[in-house]
Amino acid sequence: MLGAGCWKLDTGCPITHYPLPITHHPLSRLFAFSPFRFFIMIELAPDHKFGLSIATPVLPAAGTFGYGEAYRDLVDYRDLGALVTNPVSLRPRGAANPPRLAVRGETLLVHTGHPNPGLSAILRQYRELWERLGLPVILHVLASSPAEMAAVADKLAGEPTLHGIELGLDEHTSVEKALALLRALRLNSDLPVIVRLPFSEVAALAGPLAEAGVDALTLTAPPRGLLPLLEDADEGPLAFMRGRLYGPALLPLLLHELSHWAPRLSVPVIACGGIGSLEDARACLALGAVAVQLDASIWRQPELLHHIARELPHDSGNVPR
Repeated sequence: MLGAGCWKLDTGCPITHYPLPITHHPLSRLFAFSPFRFFIMIELAPDHKFGLSIATPVLPAAGTFGYGEAYRDLVDYRDLGALVTNPVSLRPRGAANPPRLAVRGETLLVHTGHPNPGLSAILRQYRELWERLGLPVILHVLASSPAEMAAVADKLAGEPTLHGIELGLDEHTSVEKALALLRALRLNSDLPVIVRLPFSEVAALAGPLAEAGVDALTLTAPPRGLLPLLEDADEGPLAFMRGRLYGPALLPLLLHELSHWAPRLSVPVIACGGIGSLEDARACLALGAVAVQLDASIWRQPELLHHIARELPHDSGNVPR
């Protein structure tokens, strides 16, 4: 059994080079323009019967990259380890009421409401695209109850275009509810499960979810914040906007959480929050993350995905211990 954070070949051999020329590998079409002379597959679900192997440790975070269509003219998808989709709910969700964005320098406060047309519509609309992408697709799902989670999982049963599920949890999710959602997902789906933890709940949820058999954890979802709407400051009482916080100021918080939790957890950890450079990604991997998710930095510089994905594997110090 491979431990948390293990990098392996698709053959299952830990931390070694693939013995054949890359053109002979059955996944060679994914790496036709890869800068690697050898490649290592990173296993996000080492204890799952199917596994969830990715070729590079760089992924887009949920909520930043659409469902695979948004950046097709700007990003070479062969540089990505996987596609993590925008959040999807069982039933359609509308957008939040404006305002939905507040900006302070490099800090963004975003409140979208996770609008989506519902799971069935998403599968119909994007199934064909996901089949053509040539990389794993991880569906980020939302559910408010175990019953709703079971219904989501039931609709995903046998879906050939998906390779994993990332479950997004709300702030203030209790341990009991988190474990119940995981159980409902496990009982009704055989896909690998990643849980993205709210920043405020990492200490409470990381250990119990790892012990309950989650395949991997994403640390963390963007924390919630509050900003005044300065454009309204001279027009009566000051108005405020609540939303999720994005920007480079989150990186020290992420690194702090990684330094504490990655060595203590028995499952792979994916880092997310404030990552905006190759150096940021290297720091996350050095602290024990097996992969990184880029969020708001993609909106400003989509080419960061190329740059980080192509440079990271050349740094041998990035292989998690």
